[in-house]
Amino acid sequence: MSKCHTKAWPVVKMLLVLSHGQATVEKGFSINKEVVVENQLLESLVARRIIKDHIDLVGGVGNVDISRTMIISVRSAWARYLNNLMKREKQEQDKKTQKRKAEEDKLSELQHDCKRLKTDIAQLTEYAKNMYDKGESTRNVSFITQGNALRRSAEKKQKQVDKLLKDIDEQQLVLKQM
Repeated sequence: MSKCHTKAWPVVKMLLVLSHGQATVEKGFSINKEVVVENQLLESLVARRIIKDHIDLVGGVGNVDISRTMIISVRSAWARYLNNLMKREKQEQDKKTQKRKAEEDKLSELQHDCKRLKTDIAQLTEYAKNMYDKGESTRNVSFITQGNALRRSAEKKQKQVDKLLKDIDEQQLVLKQM
C-alpha cells in the first residue's frame, strides 16, 4: 500500500463502518407502496405484508407449504365474509331502530306534556270560573282578581300548548320521513 493510500484507508474504513440506518425501514416503505390498494384497511395491509415476507423467506411462491388448515381457511373465507356482512347489516338496522325509537319516545313525551298542559288549562279555567262566580255572589273584588290571575296563567299555558302542538307536528313529519 502506498503512502497516500495508508492515510486514506482509515477514512474509507470509517465510511464503511457507518450504519446505513434507515435502509431496511425505507425498503419496507417501498414494499408497502407496492402492496397498498386504495381504501385498504390496516389489517389487510399487515396481512399482505406478512404474506410477502413469508414468500421472500421461503424463496418464492413455489416453495410455500400449503397446509390442510390453509385450505380449510380459504374454503371458509366466503362464509366468514357473508357472516361479517350480515353482522354489519344487523348493526346498521339496530342503529336505525334505536334512532326511530328515540324519535318515537320524543314524540310520546311531547304528547304527554301537551296532555298535561291541557288538563292544567281546564283546571285553571274551572277555578277562574269559580272565582268569578264567588266574586259575583259575594260582591268581593278580590275573587275576581284571583280569577283574572288564574285566567292569565291558563292563557300562558295555552301558548305553551300551541308551541307543543307545532313541535308534535314537526316530530311526526320526522318520523314519516324515516
